[in-house]
Amino acid sequence: MKTIVKDIPEMSIQSGDKLLAINGHEINDLIDYKYYSADDNLLILIEKPDGSQIEIEYDTYDNGTLEIELEADRIKRCTNKCIFCFIHQLPKGLRKSLYVKDEDYRASFTHGNYITLTNLSESDFERIIEMRLSPLYISVHTTDEYLRKYMLGTKNAPLLMPQLQRLIDSCIEIHTQIVVCPDVNDGEHLEKTIHDLSKLFPGLKSVAIVPVGLTVHREKLPKLRKVIKKDAERILKLCQKYQARYLRKLGTRFIFPADEFLLMTGSEIPPRKYYEDFPQIENGVGMIRQLMSSRRLPKLKLKQKLRASLITGTLASGILEKVLNNKLTGIGNFTWNIIPVKNNLMGNSVTVSGLLGGKDIYRSLKKADWLGDVIFLPPNCLNDDNLFLDDWSPSDLEKKLKKPVVSGCYSVYNTFMPVLRRYI
Repeated sequence: MKTIVKDIPEMSIQSGDKLLAINGHEINDLIDYKYYSADDNLLILIEKPDGSQIEIEYDTYDNGTLEIELEADRIKRCTNKCIFCFIHQLPKGLRKSLYVKDEDYRASFTHGNYITLTNLSESDFERIIEMRLSPLYISVHTTDEYLRKYMLGTKNAPLLMPQLQRLIDSCIEIHTQIVVCPDVNDGEHLEKTIHDLSKLFPGLKSVAIVPVGLTVHREKLPKLRKVIKKDAERILKLCQKYQARYLRKLGTRFIFPADEFLLMTGSEIPPRKYYEDFPQIENGVGMIRQLMSSRRLPKLKLKQKLRASLITGTLASGILEKVLNNKLTGIGNFTWNIIPVKNNLMGNSVTVSGLLGGKDIYRSLKKADWLGDVIFLPPNCLNDDNLFLDDWSPSDLEKKLKKPVVSGCYSVYNTFMPVLRRYI
């Protein structure tokens, strides 16, 4: 039962109304709404703030898809205490939503969020299967049940492999990830996990191998060490061995290392075909290749000089410079400068652009030799509300720097061309 937040006067629906049912089916969340509103003929039961109820007939064939805006669902919380949980190692003073640990299968289906399956009830499983909520994204980390319970920080974690098998047997496709913690779940454990998961193909579609992220705020947390270059080289070699095997046996590379491993080792970025259909792009697997494969800007000359500063994390600054040297050549009166930003908020060991705070970006820009006329931000450092981790916004930067700030995307053309058009 959800509160409607968008007025639809022609249907007698107003903000504050509650959507009770569609075609006799109780509506408890957005999944119910999407699932039961897919029929052609709908009978919608609405409750008004005074408790009265009205029924509305709606024909999707004649009127199109039903579009009612609902309040956000209450997310299911995670009760695990993972030894590497990033939320546990956040500094104080960030926006409250960052400290919420979600473990919601609905968000896994709708947004690709990773879940561990540790809080699923029998009714949850039945609902996933009945509604075909597929694909789902599952954090595995290890298939050794004893080690997995240790890593998740709980003794009550149900057996993983039977859960995965049940979903696959019910035609639910699965993508998985392994967060590699050196000296914990790598080496022989990592090989065993990869081997075990490969037995679930083709229902289990892909495995992402990603390095553990550690901040400086780990007081009273389990001791872990970060992935260093030597670890990354070993993990890449292991991935290459299994990729070759699975490409022959399964017709897919099946496992995909995160871009961070490639950047840490200075490895060549693989071609597009390596990433197949980019099944783990949102998990940082193939983002660099996507950027490298984006459209080049045409040769042109601006009517007046334009200088731009490009923000990035320290890890990707080298490869970004190579990409832009290739994509931005031939543009007259346009110069640009890359500004790598050190992460004081999380610690210098956090080198990716997606975890940069607005305050750190501001400090780096103030120290820069020149800012140019416009600031370009990396595409993954802002949330859906257009806020940095520390609650700063691009408009905050604009006010302090007195320069326009533009949010980039994983296309060089689509990032720069809208700005350059103003100067042609």
